Amino acid sequence: MVRIYKAKDSERVSRAGYVANYVADLKFMRSLESCGVILVEISDIGKSSPHAHEHLEEVFIILSKMMIYINDTPYELDEGDVVIVQPGEEHSFETKNNQSGKIIALKFPNIKDDKVVKGKQNTS
Repeated sequence: MVRIYKAKDSERVSRAGYVANYVADLKFMRSLESCGVILVEISDIGKSSPHAHEHLEEVFIILSKMMIYINDTPYELDEGDVVIVQPGEEHSFETKNNQSGKIIALKFPNIKDDKVVKGKQNTS
């Protein structure tokens, strides 16, 4: 089941010389041996292709306002929000107002060719 952590609802703590927002305490389905870190840029055209992953969990750290669709359900995301998508959950992103968007994606474990598109399997 998708989990969304809203940055605006996070605990804000003052530290020596900086302020930290503790956005999420993540728990994964299994123990992990690797993690892929990907900077994703969505063009101002607006929407990424829907896909799922057969084996990996994916954590998205949102760097600009956008929508995520999980199994066709839309969720509005703001900068700093964190989303966890489990294997088999189809997801895609859509930017707003012809703006481009950025996301940091963390793949657990780091399986590079684990993308499943409807009607196809294991595409990159």
